[in-house]
Amino acid sequence: MKSVAILGGKGGSTKTASSHLVCLGAYLHGIPAAYALTDPQRKVRGEGRPYAVLDGRLPEQLALILDSSRSNLNGWLVIDGGGNRPDFDIEVSKHVDLAIIPFRASEEDIDTVAQSLLEMPNALAWPSAWPTNSFAVNAAQYLLEGLGKPFPQRIITPPIPFVNSISDLLSSTLASPSTSVCQAARRALETMSDYYDVHCPAEKRAMPEVMSA
Repeated sequence: MKSVAILGGKGGSTKTASSHLVCLGAYLHGIPAAYALTDPQRKVRGEGRPYAVLDGRLPEQLALILDSSRSNLNGWLVIDGGGNRPDFDIEVSKHVDLAIIPFRASEEDIDTVAQSLLEMPNALAWPSAWPTNSFAVNAAQYLLEGLGKPFPQRIITPPIPFVNSISDLLSSTLASPSTSVCQAARRALETMSDYYDVHCPAEKRAMPEVMSA
């Protein structure tokens, strides 16, 4: 299984929504996917979802999930970092093929993602819930340009666009996501797959390790 962790030290940066989005995208492309919840403050809700939802809230549970994923040669494992746990993020980033840090179009998010990129040299940043109207896109472009200067080749494009009904992904069930959410999910999975292939050739993928508690 291809292992990806959606991490970052700032709440509200769309880690959970992005994690569910790429899992839905995998399903829509006919690819198996599993979402792993790691935030101990949240409940596991897997009802009505077309992909597996796993409980990785305890370190030993997450270690078992990662070990099992290495023996499965098909599909995606997407770990939702959740919470604000920089030390946890750094540790998890060492045990997955690809670490991704989503961020919104704000100065605060830029400052936080820059710090995370310094702490996790194998991670990529992904603009998320990004504005879609032309004025806001132009206004946010300078943020991307400013982040790209110290971190060349480490920003995923295109951004994940803002979608009004993205909250569908966070409901207790996911019975019938909207057309716009499905379109965003397909594109997100395609984009992530492209970056995964470039940054994670087979010889560089995470080797089996024991994850510390």
